[in-house]
Amino acid sequence: MLRRERWVLILLAVALPLAGCGKPRAVYLAGPPSTLAGEPLVDDPDASCAQAVGAWFARADTNKDGVLDLAEARTDAQRFFKAVDADGSAYITPDELTDYRAKVYPAQYRGALSTPPPPSKPAPKTPGGSELPDPEHRRFQMTPATADPVMAADQNLDFRVTEDEFIAKMAERGGRLDADHDGKVSRDEVLASCQSR
Repeated sequence: MLRRERWVLILLAVALPLAGCGKPRAVYLAGPPSTLAGEPLVDDPDASCAQAVGAWFARADTNKDGVLDLAEARTDAQRFFKAVDADGSAYITPDELTDYRAKVYPAQYRGALSTPPPPSKPAPKTPGGSELPDPEHRRFQMTPATADPVMAADQNLDFRVTEDEFIAKMAERGGRLDADHDGKVSRDEVLASCQSR
């Protein structure tokens, strides 16, 4: 009887931490859902991508015509730009972006992003059985799984994102989602971005 209880405790000790691992690993690999400008949609960490993006779209579609035109998308992007540009310098730095995310990301997102998942393969061993340093694990720690949606706008690589660079990157993302090439992005076109997550 004691042996059975011991196994139950061991299984619980392993299973409970893993119960919440689905979302944090996905968060690390793809990041949270985001707007066209790269604003993380983290108000409700339990919301699906479609729910988070749909709620954002409803807010950004100010004239409620069911599409985002360039003016609406630009207004939404400028709002986010000002929120990140804490010192009002007219450009975003990596430090400002980190500070912004530290304020808005819920704890489960911060934990997932600061602790990358281990590699899928076990660490190699020497003939004597000791583990060798795993280069795959180092790669996970050193390389983000996806390009940063905000800093990717830094076209001249000066570690600063100007508002013009920011708006250009947002327009580029919108253009990729504009399946019918009408210069506007519908809710369905935006929600299609969730299918690749």
